Amino acid sequence: MEEWIRQAEVWVGQAESWIRQQPPEQIYVAVVVIAVTILVLTAASCLKSSKSNTIVLSGISGSGKTTLFCQKGKVRPVHIVDVPGHARLKTKLDEVLPKAAGVVFVVDAQDLLSSMQAAAEYLYDTLTKASVVKKKVPVLIFCNKTDKVTVHSKEFIKKQLEKEIKKLRESRNAISSADISDEVKLGVPGEAFNFSQCQNKVTVAEGAGLTGNVSAVEQFIREYLKA
Repeated sequence: MEEWIRQAEVWVGQAESWIRQQPPEQIYVAVVVIAVTILVLTAASCLKSSKSNTIVLSGISGSGKTTLFCQKGKVRPVHIVDVPGHARLKTKLDEVLPKAAGVVFVVDAQDLLSSMQAAAEYLYDTLTKASVVKKKVPVLIFCNKTDKVTVHSKEFIKKQLEKEIKKLRESRNAISSADISDEVKLGVPGEAFNFSQCQNKVTVAEGAGLTGNVSAVEQFIREYLKA
């Protein structure tokens, strides 16, 4: 230990000797360079640590979110928040969306038509949130339960959701802007709505949480949680 201390004292002495030999201007430049380097490294560290690793799992009750949530251990590190699908608990969605790196919206591919309106309304509320649009939070519409015999294709589900959202857009646009201050209008006025018109990326995939066929969700999480 004493040897290390003596070596350190030698290095300090050499450094002091070198500094005395340098012009003041060169010393000032060196100090500035060191200070700027420290600031840049500190800023980079803060940005990296502030990057969200939260994936919001949403959808109406019965869509299979809970089963899908149980598959979360396949992708790490990720913080998955399962938002209750009941209408009275949607306030939790407003709390977690500002922290989201991505949203997985789960729909029941087998029994979608009976719950189409509720699913489309929930999805509309998500896509029009200012926190989602401004940050361009990506959304994956996951058509669940495709392991069943009679299910709708993801193409059919996509078209039906777009049609229902078009209706919602028309009815919501008739409401006073004061009542929907946190909403961003979807699509192009006068045109039929489709997800490609959204400012954030919206994709549609299919699988089955019950059988572990969740590769589309895993890929989505890996893509948007890249360092």
